[in-house]
Amino acid sequence: MARPKVHDEALRNRLLDCALERVCADGVPALRLRSLAAECGTSTTAVYSLFGGKAGLLRALFDEALQQFRAHLAVTPGGDSLDDLVRLALAYRRGALEQPHLFEVVFDRDTPGLASDAALAPLREFVERAIKDDALRPDIDPSTAALALWATVHGWVSLQLRGLLPPGAETRFEDVLRCVTAGWAPAQRTL
Repeated sequence: MARPKVHDEALRNRLLDCALERVCADGVPALRLRSLAAECGTSTTAVYSLFGGKAGLLRALFDEALQQFRAHLAVTPGGDSLDDLVRLALAYRRGALEQPHLFEVVFDRDTPGLASDAALAPLREFVERAIKDDALRPDIDPSTAALALWATVHGWVSLQLRGLLPPGAETRFEDVLRCVTAGWAPAQRTL
């Protein structure tokens, strides 16, 4: 007769959900295995059995946070490719401000390049579309433009989350994005 599985998928999901709640509320430093296990009615042995320890749990948290971050970036293209770029940047900012601790998990310096790929891929796609639609100059390198936009958006969000923006600046985010993209606009034709 097979032994019943004590540490099953339901417990794994419960531990992960509780860990996400704790990180969302108090940040990664507040995550303690003993208190997490106690909150889920189990022992730290379950965490080690299901995740291999705290590092594995943090990796699972990263995967979940990255999935949620990607969901924020699921912006459906509309009729104006420049407006779409702005909407994508606004979605990035909104996701970071709504769940700053998950944003921190995604962009923790110990995580692999998956986070930058998750941020850059949609930006590059939208920049390519804007070039194709003649909304941006054809000589613009999509990868470079996407990187510049990401640096602008991520830098802004990082400053805003740390309270380092000048008073009232948070209302000018969209204007900043439009200034950046205006620098890549095609030259106006003269007749």
